Amino acid sequence: MPIVLDHLSHTYFDGTTSVPAVKDVSFEIREGEFLSIIGHTGCGKTTMVQHLNGLLLPSSGRVLVDGMDTADKKLRPAIRSLVGMVFQYPEYQLFADTVREDVGFGPKNMKLSEDEIALRVSEAMAMVGLSLEEFGEKSPFELSGGEKRRAALAGILAMRPKYLVLDEPMAGLDPQGRQSILGMLEKLRQETGCSIIMVSHSMEDVARHADRILVMNRGEVMYLDTPKAVFSHSDELAEMGLSLPAPCRVAALLRAKGKDVPLDICTREDLEDSLLRRMGA
Repeated sequence: MPIVLDHLSHTYFDGTTSVPAVKDVSFEIREGEFLSIIGHTGCGKTTMVQHLNGLLLPSSGRVLVDGMDTADKKLRPAIRSLVGMVFQYPEYQLFADTVREDVGFGPKNMKLSEDEIALRVSEAMAMVGLSLEEFGEKSPFELSGGEKRRAALAGILAMRPKYLVLDEPMAGLDPQGRQSILGMLEKLRQETGCSIIMVSHSMEDVARHADRILVMNRGEVMYLDTPKAVFSHSDELAEMGLSLPAPCRVAALLRAKGKDVPLDICTREDLEDSLLRRMGA
């Protein structure tokens, strides 16, 4: 069963005023898909995804994870074992004396056996490209920035989530670091079948990797479709303060000059293919 958001709304109260952050949102997150969530700062993206494992509870509506309602306190441990949450700058979540202990913290809280914890730590560290022999006994605070991020992600993966939620996981990384994390996520999805739900401001990343893109604006869902379909709404996205992937912008410039370039271009490969066809290659 998928994750279902059923007329989810969330309002923040500061004692005197109320601020609606998410407004009547309904959709399903499919098993095994890569769903990217985009929108301008303050549009409700982070508030919405924090409902997916019960960190926040709806002001109205409900969130179901494999049929379990996040509002049911007794079900929340089971829900959180299914939905792993990685926050922006996940390296700030590191705290233990060694990387091995940090990665094993989640499985230990799941009351697993020592043998099972050791197996999961080894598997998770291998998934993120950190050798247990080399990094297991190191302090997480001795690692490089990229290694810290990988160690923090391993701590979530060790719980073997069915759904992995990432809120701006590439924040502050250079292009090489971003591609490394994205490649790791794709490999994880292929090997385990888990769903990836990623909040991002990088239009190029979401255009290249997402199966579907959800666009939020002022707490509401404006679009939920394939990258090609979403980025074909260039004028509407611009009105929301969102930029297009660079290949989309180049294609738009070519169309403005009278060139016959398709509307559904959103990756460099799409653009190259279109230009090569025009050249008869």
